[in-house]
Amino acid sequence: MFSPFLKKPFDKAIEQGVIPPHLNIIAGTWGAIHDTGELTYMNLVHLAGVDGTDPDSLTQGEIEGRRQAIMAIEALRRFMPGCGGVRLRNFGMTIGIRDTRKIDAAYNITETDLRQQGRCQDYIGISPEFIDGYGVLIIPITGRYMQIPYRAMLPGKVKGLLVAGRAIGGDRIAHAATRNMACCAVVGQGAGVSAALAVRSGRELAEVDMAGFQAELVRQGVRIA
Repeated sequence: MFSPFLKKPFDKAIEQGVIPPHLNIIAGTWGAIHDTGELTYMNLVHLAGVDGTDPDSLTQGEIEGRRQAIMAIEALRRFMPGCGGVRLRNFGMTIGIRDTRKIDAAYNITETDLRQQGRCQDYIGISPEFIDGYGVLIIPITGRYMQIPYRAMLPGKVKGLLVAGRAIGGDRIAHAATRNMACCAVVGQGAGVSAALAVRSGRELAEVDMAGFQAELVRQGVRIA
């Protein structure tokens, strides 16, 4: 188990008929090995077409996800050295949703911004070139990063509202990066600081003094450039 990424045992399981051929997207990572030899975390099953705003769709997604997880465990038992006696301790409590609704922001982050180390004047922090979604995987090991624009938190047509977290403006591939926790943390802190400054100064959110805003972020220890 020299790599945290597992794919070969599931390919083998498809060849042997343990997993149906159409489930060739079962793959992913294990997190750590406990002193007892157990894998403490596995992220293997990825479902498309689940509507995160529809309870019935979420229920069906949980049922299907758990069905695939059982098949993945059987594949590990048969085809992963060291996992012959592996057992499932528990599932995730609920299905994890990566993408639902997003805002159409004053500026929507693009795939080009992400891949070409995008820079902007209204930056509130940085996010590494870490893309994970829609069949694209780029691990953040190069030091490359983009600046996160404040405008991506501002809905294009709604005043007095900031949107933080993975719902900020961006295209499909950009979302595969901005949904990650590191970016969400930066955006959340930026939103909090901006809201406080807007209240203190009596300005609209879109009119916050950017120089003062960025200076306060730096004072708080945020790497913004």
